[in-house]
Amino acid sequence: MSLRCLLAASLVLAVSFAQADDHKLSTVKKGPEGLSPAIAKVVDSNGFKISGPDGALVEIWLLKGVPVLDKFKPNFTKQYPLTPGQLLGAMRISKGADYTDFRGQQMDPGVYTLRYGLQPMDGNHVGTSETYDFILALPAKSDKKTDTIKDFQELAEISAKAAGSAHPAIFSLLDPAKVEKKPSLEENDFEHLVLSFVGKGKSKDKEVDLKIALVVVGQSEG
Repeated sequence: MSLRCLLAASLVLAVSFAQADDHKLSTVKKGPEGLSPAIAKVVDSNGFKISGPDGALVEIWLLKGVPVLDKFKPNFTKQYPLTPGQLLGAMRISKGADYTDFRGQQMDPGVYTLRYGLQPMDGNHVGTSETYDFILALPAKSDKKTDTIKDFQELAEISAKAAGSAHPAIFSLLDPAKVEKKPSLEENDFEHLVLSFVGKGKSKDKEVDLKIALVVVGQSEG
């Protein structure tokens, strides 16, 4: 390899590390205001804050105990032991933050609920993410009950309000197999920043680990 190529490769690598270093992961000890009483009651007060070079971007909380499927085994189309449409937690986008979902849709500062979803098998979403699992953000004012939203069309329409578009506001979930106990914020091969942590799951009233790997900064190329 020529010296010029080596220098170029080194520059790209340095920029990549700089992008990762520009963001910081910290914890928060208080849940967001603006949730309905029913949802606020089940959201854990402990959460995560992601900050960028210009300040706070987004905070994320899971439920105190996320219901998970018993004896679940991951497969090609589903990596998470969750039910489509179920409530997972909440998100708050910081005031003044320039923040987009995984599709690059601009999202306004404010509070959102988070629900689990699976990409439709309709051929329009092939190659947009490593997995079919994702999280939808819904405006908190439009999502006030803890019940699972079983109708995907209804779920998508409410979520679309979060992005002010015809498409739901989504965030990609990645393979949780390698998630470690210590929370981390790391850049993957696609230059997405991934928040990895172990949340509290609940299976038949027994507490279990729920591994989460969530793209919090970055967009799909599809």
